[in-house]
Amino acid sequence: MSLGNPREFFAVANPREVGLVTVAHGVNEFYSVALPPILPLLVADFDVTYGEAGALLTVFFVMYSVFQLPAGVVADRVGQRLLLAAGMVVLSAGIFVSSLAPNYETLVAGQVLAGVGGSTYHPAGMSLISDIETGDTEGKAMGIHGLGGVTGTALAPALIGGLAALYDWRLALTVAAGVGVAYAVLFYLLFPDVEGEAPATDGAGVDADDAGGTAEASGEASSPAASTGDAPDSFGATLRRGVERLVNVPLAGWVLVLFVTNFFISLELGAVRTFATSYLFERTGGSTTEANAIFFVMLVGAGIASVGAGHLADRSDRTLIGFGAMAAAALVLTVTAFVPANVPLLVGWFFLLGVLSYAVYPAMNAITSAYSERDFSGSLFAVMLTAGSLGGAVGPVAFGVVAERVGMTVAFPGIAVVAAVAAAMFLVVRRL
Repeated sequence: MSLGNPREFFAVANPREVGLVTVAHGVNEFYSVALPPILPLLVADFDVTYGEAGALLTVFFVMYSVFQLPAGVVADRVGQRLLLAAGMVVLSAGIFVSSLAPNYETLVAGQVLAGVGGSTYHPAGMSLISDIETGDTEGKAMGIHGLGGVTGTALAPALIGGLAALYDWRLALTVAAGVGVAYAVLFYLLFPDVEGEAPATDGAGVDADDAGGTAEASGEASSPAASTGDAPDSFGATLRRGVERLVNVPLAGWVLVLFVTNFFISLELGAVRTFATSYLFERTGGSTTEANAIFFVMLVGAGIASVGAGHLADRSDRTLIGFGAMAAAALVLTVTAFVPANVPLLVGWFFLLGVLSYAVYPAMNAITSAYSERDFSGSLFAVMLTAGSLGGAVGPVAFGVVAERVGMTVAFPGIAVVAAVAAAMFLVVRRL
């Protein structure tokens, strides 16, 4: 199947709005990796261990994960535009507090604040794209959105690390915080107020073209208060309606399936991102600079995949794209154990791994978008992102333990097992 004109990769229904949300995604991901480039400086300045310095990131992501679910409910109540801008200001404030920190405890407080602010982005930003794009363009829109996140992740080490090396890490964080506040204001002023307008989608439910084999879901997902099948006055029905009102998402089978699928996707990617540099360092016997350069190439592949797979997600069966990407990633991870320790060869191999590992996200997000409706889209994405956060947190810990016992060169290819499980989950999604 021809991919068509390259411009078609970016041909979305609302390019200005998608562009604004995409840049916001880049800013959010930039802040999420603001501290790693300066951890050695923090260790020296505050006389702390690397374990204590690493705990700052744990604090950030714990707060980020815990507050995503309530952020989704708030997005559906007060509006995604306001929440996204406000959250970016709070996130920037946390980075600014960190830049002024006189001691380690203040650094922790700054990361708590930053994590709470950052938690608002994905439920608000991704549900905005879901609400304003049509079923024919939401895959591309999610791919463009993903490209913004990859770009922000790649820029943080260069910009924050570069400023810190040239001047001072406090100045680097201060400048970064100022940029975040400025963009929050710009976003709020330029993004149109779409709250309360009719969705720009071609039907809020799900059909076979939208989700790729999920034709049964539209009736089940019609609202959080959808029929449960329980007796009207039963305790189970009452409890279920209460929980649905609390989380603002239908307690339906498709929600659980999508939750588990997101969990395993993020488990695989979390492990890959965490240990790719360590694996390459041990495998090649080279320098960390060389290993990080190969990792950067993997992120380049991720960015290309986000756009390309998003385009395909609007033209093909999304469940098959997800299955194919994860199955191929499992194969590539397995064969990684046998690839010669040749740097040029590893550059190409990890580029391919980046393409396959990230190609799944536009398809998965478009499937979620197809299930969402205006009155609970923020909450639905929050639930799925919570699954992703859990997977991203479990992956590094689980495979870190495995690496300690069997060695990094065995543990890293072993991530293929998780990729294979994620691929199998897409076959379950297809049967919904």
